[in-house]
Amino acid sequence: MESMRPPNATKLKIGLPHPIMKSDKNDFTEDEKKIIGDLKQLYLETINLDVKMQREIYNMEKQYEQKHNEIFDKRKKILEDFKKQNHGDSTHNENVSTFWLKVLKASYTEFIGKEDERILSHLCDIRTKHYNDDIVKFVIEFTFDKNDYFKNRVLTKTYILNCVPDVDDPLAYDGAEIVKCEGCAIDWKQTLNRDKKDQPSFFDFFTPPTLPDDPEDPNFNDINAILQNDFELGFYLKERVIPKAVIFFTGEIADCQSTDGSDTESDSEDESDVEGGEEESSNNENDK
Repeated sequence: MESMRPPNATKLKIGLPHPIMKSDKNDFTEDEKKIIGDLKQLYLETINLDVKMQREIYNMEKQYEQKHNEIFDKRKKILEDFKKQNHGDSTHNENVSTFWLKVLKASYTEFIGKEDERILSHLCDIRTKHYNDDIVKFVIEFTFDKNDYFKNRVLTKTYILNCVPDVDDPLAYDGAEIVKCEGCAIDWKQTLNRDKKDQPSFFDFFTPPTLPDDPEDPNFNDINAILQNDFELGFYLKERVIPKAVIFFTGEIADCQSTDGSDTESDSEDESDVEGGEEESSNNENDK
């Protein structure tokens, strides 16, 4: 199956802010500098308007959270009823009894090992909660049936957003962005069995690294890259995987998204049609 991590899946900026580059050029006249100052003030007004609009969008998203949960409750009940009727029998790759395992395997491009699969077969629901008060954030909750691996019934991953411009450089604001993530402590009943000591696991998702304060730290770039990938994955789970879980399970998701490949293919077809049309037109003119 092709990767399900679309190149432009997010409606939210992911990453660290980039400051506006200061120009050393002083070739503007005094009148031009005044005009530029006025234009920048108008730009700042659009930024403030965007911040207000984004806040209203978050508030609306929070208002509709309950309605979404009512639908997701029905989904959860259907899956639970199926599992009870089949006495929990499952084959890890096919059966609806391990619905969320297959959804994650179809959508999560990081490593999911055999031991992870055995644990994730107990995963019974994934939801998102929104918080829009003092701090704007969303929490992804992974709910598990009682199992022999850990005591937690719910594992959480929290993503914190910055939704306001920097007071020292407001023109650098480029929209809301995820700036931090927090995992949770897993109360293991038994040590996670990995084939190799350094073998990655899905459950590493719940222990994200901490970015050093100093950009000159030798680990800064590597950790920053890991966190950027984590931020993208969290937003992807929230926006696509949770609401579209059933078509990830069936494998139909590839038909429901635009990819660079499909766009390129479409462009090629369009160009081919144009060329074909020009050629046909040319032939008709020659016939005349």
